[in-house]
Amino acid sequence: MKKIADKLSNLEKAFESLELSVATPPTEDRDYGGIIQAFVSVYELTWKTLKAILEENGIEAAFPRVVFEEAFKAKIMEGNSIWKTIIEARNLSTHTYDKKLAADLCARIKKEYVPIFRSTLIKMKKYRMVK
Repeated sequence: MKKIADKLSNLEKAFESLELSVATPPTEDRDYGGIIQAFVSVYELTWKTLKAILEENGIEAAFPRVVFEEAFKAKIMEGNSIWKTIIEARNLSTHTYDKKLAADLCARIKKEYVPIFRSTLIKMKKYRMVK
């Protein structure tokens, strides 16, 4: 389905932007803000793309947590425990005015979340190729 191919393409571009933003250590507040915004974009595109893939396979899921749960069941993605922390981090991302919280979140994004986003994107693309 073209719609899903477009979503995957947009997700891939957003992910590349996230990778670029974490490649250089943040030094200013705007660096933290940029990394967090890129993270939020990848998160949003990930769950919306997963939702479209699930719908294509007859699985309805309206909210991000439900989408992720159904995607785990369908074996489109893995890393359930890390995704729970990603969901929590997304909810905390609105508090980036707290410099310590922003710095901690950026460190987790680089170390933990970028690798799981990468593996999820790869799995989604493979899943689509098999279908």
